[in-house]
Amino acid sequence: MALQLAVLGIALFWLGVFARVRKGRADTRYRLGTDAPVELSLPRLAVVVPARDEARNIAECIACINASTHPTLDVLVFDDGSRDGTGELARVAGARVVEGGDAPLPPGWKGKPWALRRAVDHVDADWIVFIDADVRLHPGALARVHSYALREQCDLVSGFGKLLMGSFWEKVIQPSVGGLIIAGNDLAVVNDPERPDKAIANGQLILVRREAYASVGGHEAVKDDILDDIGLALAFTGSGLRARCLFMRELFSCRMYTGLGELWHGWTKNLFPGMRYRLDVVAIVVGMVCFEFLSPYAIAAYALATLNLGLVVTSLTLLALIHAVRAYMDRLFEQDLRYGLLQPVGAFMLLGLLLDSVRRTRAGTRTWKGRVY
Repeated sequence: MALQLAVLGIALFWLGVFARVRKGRADTRYRLGTDAPVELSLPRLAVVVPARDEARNIAECIACINASTHPTLDVLVFDDGSRDGTGELARVAGARVVEGGDAPLPPGWKGKPWALRRAVDHVDADWIVFIDADVRLHPGALARVHSYALREQCDLVSGFGKLLMGSFWEKVIQPSVGGLIIAGNDLAVVNDPERPDKAIANGQLILVRREAYASVGGHEAVKDDILDDIGLALAFTGSGLRARCLFMRELFSCRMYTGLGELWHGWTKNLFPGMRYRLDVVAIVVGMVCFEFLSPYAIAAYALATLNLGLVVTSLTLLALIHAVRAYMDRLFEQDLRYGLLQPVGAFMLLGLLLDSVRRTRAGTRTWKGRVY
């Protein structure tokens, strides 16, 4: 009886996932695409790209920005102590480059907030958009995001683009991590002005009104925050300013990591801070992953081992349901359907990333691009 109840609970969970994704797909309030209107007159916009050892990305990133239909752009690359020629490649691509040097970080500062804090001193515009070097913009992206901010009277606009994946481990792990992030951040809640403590932003693309940005202290307000993007959104909403986070899959794409090593270092840096360093949240996520994602395979294995025909049929039906829902989501997000079959591997890897993130954070051994946090 206990196994049957467990199967029923898991089935209801996955049916709920399907219903939630369908509902989110139908809700256009928090989606910004290539059909969004563009204002006839747009104020000057400064594009700031912080770059540390981004030689493989920077030229294409700048080329996409230069192809923008936004009429008044000032493009600045802040070279944050790169050792691979990033700054020179950015100059060749046509960007204005400011060299930040590679001096030790000031006490209390993390690398990216410190780079952005200094970069802002070199731009002169009422609006600033911060873009990561691994982002690829649609030509109309900046004009549409800027127009949305003006039309909706927003002080900050950010969003989630299309996640690109190339290597085997990216395709196995990234959907699991991305699903966890999306599941924990319902955009109806994130954008609710009555719940300012739920605000988030995605550092891949953040547009801010400069006056509002300065009023909350800019990146100095989040100088010691690994997740400075979320911290910045919370600083805005905590000051009564208007922030929005949207789905922008048609407007930009991003390949965050290119292999298992980068994936591991990147997510172990971010996952535990993303849960605001709360061990109770970690325990809940670990329990959910074990029960909803991994136990169905254990139940099926037990059913086959004991030759319990009824349980075999029930457990295999449950697995068929799970993989049908996963295939639906993979088609929706344009992912390779074959890798959905490796979902339990992705779930195991997610557990490893999360637990190692806790370990590294508490031991003070998180590293990224030559810096230890």
